[in-house]
Amino acid sequence: MPPDSSIEESVTKSEKLQKWLDQNQYSRKGILRYEKIFGRTYVSVGGEYTTRKLTEKLNLQPNMRVLDIGCGTGGSAFFMARRYGVDVHGLDLSTNMIDIAHDYRSEMEPAVKHRVQFYIEDATAIEYPGSLYDVVYSRDAILHIKDKLSLFKKFMTALKPGGKVLISDYCVGDQEHSEHFKAYLKNRDYQLLTVKEYGNTLQRAGFVDVEAVDVSNILLEVLHSELEKFNAIKQEFIEEFTEEDFEWIRQGWVDKIKRAGEGEQVWGLFTATKPE
Repeated sequence: MPPDSSIEESVTKSEKLQKWLDQNQYSRKGILRYEKIFGRTYVSVGGEYTTRKLTEKLNLQPNMRVLDIGCGTGGSAFFMARRYGVDVHGLDLSTNMIDIAHDYRSEMEPAVKHRVQFYIEDATAIEYPGSLYDVVYSRDAILHIKDKLSLFKKFMTALKPGGKVLISDYCVGDQEHSEHFKAYLKNRDYQLLTVKEYGNTLQRAGFVDVEAVDVSNILLEVLHSELEKFNAIKQEFIEEFTEEDFEWIRQGWVDKIKRAGEGEQVWGLFTATKPE
């Protein structure tokens, strides 16, 4: 049988993106630098603070199954397993992310360790089990994916009837964008929608009770708090990394505050339900 060209093309794209992530934004060093500002085991906005706030919206119950898309180094998965007694399968395309997540998992108490599993997978390419999960959860990761509609349809397959989706993600403001912002998106290879477009895409995938909310006010509050705490550990950070690394992180947060303040970069929160 001749090879399926569409599958080959998907694998090639996955491999290219994986290599780019592992060698650039999510090199092992880059991840560990990020954790110094997000908090240990976290690589998404607000770390444990926002994880606690957002998971409260899910009514998680013991032994529920959660699929964590773009799980990073495992922070949310560990948190949900510990606090709610749920089982979490974390997927991430970055081998460095998963390697570090496995390192952290080995340190966890048995009650958490046995509830959390991590896998190196391309969320856009794998075959999802039918009606297995109670929740699909994703934090600031789908921004790398262009075909969000196809991905959301896969979430529909994976969820049980009545299952929930909770996603936070970077979006773009509904306005004309500066050349500087466009260059930033191109450099990061971010595939961003407006908050409204994002919500509409979930609806097109078949989800109901879709809520798409611009929570950039929370983003700005968190960014300022993270930057203040990061500045306070400057010497400690430089001793572990370098002054150049410190300035790279610091300037990144200053720039992000500017983009969010001007409405170019937006933080969206999305919840939705698979019909019963």
